[in-house]
Amino acid sequence: MNSGKTSDRLQLRDIMLRRYLRLGESHTIAEVMGFLSDERFAKDGMPYLVVISEEGTLAGMLTAKDIFRALMGNTHGNDLGEAEFLKQAPDQLEIPVGQIMERGIPTLSAEAFLPEAFACFRESSVDVIALLEEGRVVGLVTSRILFETASHLTVHALSGGVIPEKP
Repeated sequence: MNSGKTSDRLQLRDIMLRRYLRLGESHTIAEVMGFLSDERFAKDGMPYLVVISEEGTLAGMLTAKDIFRALMGNTHGNDLGEAEFLKQAPDQLEIPVGQIMERGIPTLSAEAFLPEAFACFRESSVDVIALLEEGRVVGLVTSRILFETASHLTVHALSGGVIPEKP
């Protein structure tokens, strides 16, 4: 991060997450699970799964919770035995992500500044904002990234520009 910028002049593009998985609405849960079994994701954990419409714009996001709900089908979880779960799983794996994804993900311009992101998170129940340029997703800002950036800027300001070494 460029520590010469103040919080009201730091653009979201300066802190955005550029690594995420793009999916089409027609990708199935089975395909997503195949992508996620790739060894690159094993070390980094589950990436953010951005679902892009046929027109190339943001359609929504897919979370692990969305996948779990779909895999559990019409059951209520506790009363489903392993055998029954495995029996219904093949049908559930063919569900397109467009049917189970979260819609209405908040968006901001990648040129927006930190205060706009703070306001967006305050008004939303999700922990990620999609950043757009010309209607296309170019990055993500998570509540964690925003918190870490705010913490860094606060310590920087309170210490007179001298950030203490990490122990």
